[in-house]
Amino acid sequence: MIIRENPKTVGWSVRGFRHYRPENRLNHGLVMVAPWVNVAFLVGMYLYFLAPNVLQPGVAVQLPESPFSDGRHYGHNIAVLSLPVAGKNERDEIYFFDDQRYLGREAQEMDLLRSALATAWSQKPNLPLVIEADRAVQHDTIVKLFDMASEAGFREVNLATRPSEK
Repeated sequence: MIIRENPKTVGWSVRGFRHYRPENRLNHGLVMVAPWVNVAFLVGMYLYFLAPNVLQPGVAVQLPESPFSDGRHYGHNIAVLSLPVAGKNERDEIYFFDDQRYLGREAQEMDLLRSALATAWSQKPNLPLVIEADRAVQHDTIVKLFDMASEAGFREVNLATRPSEK
């Protein structure tokens, strides 16, 4: 191996191999930033365009419109749907609370809902109960929910609405 020192460059050579010259390197020891900026930009654009297309699990509730713009922070949420019963001129209420479904016509399931409300209040008593009732839900169903929330210990119960379109 022959080592040559030159005031301009330091290199080495081995017979039969190419010469290594540090002055031919493009970045001169620094990490290039442009590829990392490109990767960050592409990941950002991917997340930006993907976010609106992600489906959130849950139940689609058509809340009634309201001109009120004030609101409270979400606490314990209970969603109520009113669905028509097949072949009858009646509607059946279904309650969703803490990822559980409760049928309004079943007394045993309503007792389970009462105990679930009491458990939720005992775990986080400072959070309000937010009722997200579908626009087809009967008024007496909402009053029953207010009564059950009061029995469970909730002192603040809010009824969710959506802002009216002007």
